Amino acid sequence: MSLAPQLAQLRPLMIPAEIEALLGPEATKRALDTLGRFESATGVSVKFSHADGVIDSIFYSAMFNFARDVAVCGVQIGMTVDVLRKALPELCLADGETGIPNERGFVRYRAKPAALNARIDVSIKDGQVYSFGLYRADLDESRERRQRQEAERRAEANRKRELANKWKSIENPNEMLLSWAEHCSPWTHSPPQKFVGFARWLMATSDPDVWHVVATSWNWDYSHPPLLWIIRQETCDIATALEIFFLADPAYYFRWAKDRSAIPPQNLEVFDFLAELRQRLAQGFYPRSEIAFDGEERMFYINRGLQTAEDRVLADSFFPLKAGQKIPGRDLTNSEDDKFGECRAMLATVN
Repeated sequence: MSLAPQLAQLRPLMIPAEIEALLGPEATKRALDTLGRFESATGVSVKFSHADGVIDSIFYSAMFNFARDVAVCGVQIGMTVDVLRKALPELCLADGETGIPNERGFVRYRAKPAALNARIDVSIKDGQVYSFGLYRADLDESRERRQRQEAERRAEANRKRELANKWKSIENPNEMLLSWAEHCSPWTHSPPQKFVGFARWLMATSDPDVWHVVATSWNWDYSHPPLLWIIRQETCDIATALEIFFLADPAYYFRWAKDRSAIPPQNLEVFDFLAELRQRLAQGFYPRSEIAFDGEERMFYINRGLQTAEDRVLADSFFPLKAGQKIPGRDLTNSEDDKFGECRAMLATVN
């Protein structure tokens, strides 16, 4: 059964409920699907504004064989210009038209019927209506408004992005951490206040053992500023620094040890983080060594994955000497010490 009679009743500014009342739910879904084949199946293209929640325009075309015996606001495919003028007394040549067919053989007309809150654009070819469209009367203004709103949205997104990235250029560890927390927008949509609370708690915590638990429990989806803050503390345990090094996936990054310019842009931040950590380890920045670390086991798995002699050379230059050593000390894995209770509770607020 043809939908042409129902499609002929569509009008600009109709909302989805009105469209569905005419076409039914399935045809409405197809009509509003910009990636569908509704136009080729019906000869009608419906432009729906999701921003405004209404139809912007409806276009009827002979190209896809819209029914020639169905009139829309008095206009039919195949109608002659003389008959069209009788149906639309307000008809006139569109702006810029002379009445002479263009290079494609078309002459464009326009009408703004007083009884219709829309304009009608008609394309004539070989003296007959080839296609026509109904457009909301305020379409130009609506498009300008949407462009302004989109420009404002992009400007606001850029502003938020700049604030969210500001921490990357701050040298002071505390200021860096707070800047990250105040503008943290993770995929979980947790409010920044939670991260600010966590950051202030971390800065007020002076126990390197607690930092170790934070480092080994941190969710990297929220980026790494808390870990950067930790590795910049002189009382950070060397085992904590090494744990962070391996958690940053050095097995992926070592291949660029000699050529930072070849790193994919999205990976550059973590590579530089590793570079800072490697430098601090090489300079002996971490005198504290009270926590156990099994570098022999870590490097065993790294070495097993090295495929070529070149890989081995790059890995030797990238992995710190301490990374392959077994460091004696206390094992904090799954520690039940009471001092970690608050730490785990704070991690639970953001992880």
